[in-house]
Amino acid sequence: MKRSLRQILADSHIAAVTIAVLLLWSLDGAFHALWESVSRVLSFLGTAVAIFDIPYFAPTLTFEDRVSLVTASAYLYEAMVSFSAAWILSRWVYGVGPVRSLNRYRDVPVGRKHV
Repeated sequence: MKRSLRQILADSHIAAVTIAVLLLWSLDGAFHALWESVSRVLSFLGTAVAIFDIPYFAPTLTFEDRVSLVTASAYLYEAMVSFSAAWILSRWVYGVGPVRSLNRYRDVPVGRKHV
């Protein structure tokens, strides 16, 4: 009897590795998207504490701000697409979400049993 692609992916652990990589890509994209904003906020707060006043900032968006927003949007889009792909693959192969599907591999030892 021929096995389905879903069963082959579940038995060979290819789906689990793919889900893990997609989740790491989504975390990486979210980190890159938020890094610029968080660093600018921390810089603003550090300057405010250093000079004991509110530092100057431009009331309108500068070219740098617009580029930063476009870049952050691209990284957020990448993170959402990667997470969606992990979610869809996990639901299709295992029937549960991505984190729950990887949870069952937590106690599996690395390597194969050659008996």
